Amino acid sequence: MLAATEHPRRPTLSPLLRQPQRAALLANLPLTTEQLAELFDYLDQRLSTHSCDDTLGHTRCFAAAQGVAFEPLRQFLSRHGGRCDCAVRAKVQEQYAGIL
Repeated sequence: MLAATEHPRRPTLSPLLRQPQRAALLANLPLTTEQLAELFDYLDQRLSTHSCDDTLGHTRCFAAAQGVAFEPLRQFLSRHGGRCDCAVRAKVQEQYAGIL
């Protein structure tokens, strides 16, 4: 049994083991990491005043304003669980939070 002041050793991944995972997440981005972070910020702002309508309408507007091709972005987001704006904000943003 551990003393009250001792903590169990928590397994951690070395940065070298995490690097391939990070590279895999970044490999197929259809936009820059800066643009992806801006997309998440944009969706946070838009969805704070507009409800999700189960489409990628806000994402489409962002892509058009940034000059990002929408179809590759839509496919990328869909592969990561982002089938509507609120899912992009919740699911995709969670997956990329440690990278951006």
